Amino acid sequence: MFTHHCTSCARRELIFPDQLTGLDNVADGFQIHFTCWCGAPQSHFTAREVAAA
Repeated sequence: MFTHHCTSCARRELIFPDQLTGLDNVADGFQIHFTCWCGAPQSHFTAREVAAA
């Protein structure tokens, strides 16, 4: 679960696992695809943690 500001309805909403539609593993993190409560397709980027040296 995470919060996201929708670019369609302009609301900040909690996003639950059942709203997820896809996940892309990109070089520096993950691109999460989901459907907002308003029905608009959205995406959210989550960066990987960098290990301390």
